[in-house]
Amino acid sequence: MVVGGACLFPVQTLAANWVELASTPTGLETYYDADSFERINADLIQITIKSVHSEASRQRTIEVRRQARLSVDGYEDLAYSVSSPVLDCWGKQSRSTGFVDYNSSGKEIGRLAQNSTWVPWAQRSPTTPDQELCRKLSNR
Repeated sequence: MVVGGACLFPVQTLAANWVELASTPTGLETYYDADSFERINADLIQITIKSVHSEASRQRTIEVRRQARLSVDGYEDLAYSVSSPVLDCWGKQSRSTGFVDYNSSGKEIGRLAQNSTWVPWAQRSPTTPDQELCRKLSNR
């Protein structure tokens, strides 16, 4: 679904050009689809991100979903999540409308819709995937 130019629920593309971006201490590996880059305006970019889960990040996702009283059915086989955040590289903030989670067979097992509010990077880790993407893509 697209609202105002922003993809609310990204669709997994078969011919994605996944480029490695970063790994976290929990083993979550992050990739971006180089072919999905879109400049919305002079300040904003949007790109599709795929996060491949490790056992630790899978367990953390299950824990967070349980705390939020969301279904965890099928999450024992959580393989990866896909999102399409909008990045404001100059304002050092980003917004996401949610994530789509997939199992190891590529079947959708859940979605997490979020309010599309801007989140300043200072409120999170100093080296988020969003920041790394801006370093790589802001001059594009």
